[in-house]
Amino acid sequence: MLRHSLSLIATFEVAARHQSFVRAAEELNVTPAAISQQVRLLEERLGLELFTRKARGLLLTPAGRDYAQEVRAGLTTIQSASQLLYAPRATGILRVATFHSFGLFWLLPRLPEFRARYPEMDIRIVLGNAPVSLSSGEADLAIRFGTRPDDGCVSQDLIRDTAIAVASPDLLAGRPPFRDRASLQTIPLLHDDAVAEGELALRWSDWLGKKPVSEQSHTLPDGLSVLHACLLGQGVALARASLVSTLLRSGRLVRVLGEERQLSLPYRLVSLPGDRRERVKVFSQWVTHAIRMPG
Repeated sequence: MLRHSLSLIATFEVAARHQSFVRAAEELNVTPAAISQQVRLLEERLGLELFTRKARGLLLTPAGRDYAQEVRAGLTTIQSASQLLYAPRATGILRVATFHSFGLFWLLPRLPEFRARYPEMDIRIVLGNAPVSLSSGEADLAIRFGTRPDDGCVSQDLIRDTAIAVASPDLLAGRPPFRDRASLQTIPLLHDDAVAEGELALRWSDWLGKKPVSEQSHTLPDGLSVLHACLLGQGVALARASLVSTLLRSGRLVRVLGEERQLSLPYRLVSLPGDRRERVKVFSQWVTHAIRMPG
């Protein structure tokens, strides 16, 4: 009974992560109907509705969102314990290339935890928005965004992020709560001038349509400058949820609207084919699980 329940919970975690029975079925190599049936059985056992089924897909209910966070934490703990018991010791220098915003806002805050777990590894971050060449030895691994091909490399999708609206608490001090998108007309908005076609949910025009915006709004050259201006209290930003999770948890930023929008392009882990070095394997396993964890 317990083993069967754990199977249902693991299936729910995959469906919750993708918010799609179809994508969960692709990951688990089963049919969408099988995923739906297992989630429904879990809901019956818990006596709770975990998803709201809509014509265009799934939405986690508040109970489902809370349950998913606890499930992911539990599964990650199990995975981490297994790695510590059975993984060979990882040593040496590992150079990880990624773009500025991901490196500074996601990877860097989490490196102390990784270093505590693998103290004999020396992680070096290679920052830059232009792709580096793994085959020429510029880096050992890369974390990239989008679907651009990588010559001679293998690529693994990590997650498809969501876009949320965030602001500094200082900016919101003394203002009435923002109850809907129309209320944003009274506050400066920060626009990212480098948003790609697959990231339309990071454009205010996608959220507001033809609604007028504040004349104090600002356009900045990239996502990194948008987040920095947001932290300085210069306006409300649309940001990838994964990049601002630690800032939300620390209270440096707060969410402005309750809604979020799925981004089309994935984060990808890029490596050289056949690279069997233990430090590459260890980091790949760690980032694959850590990026799916809430916060």
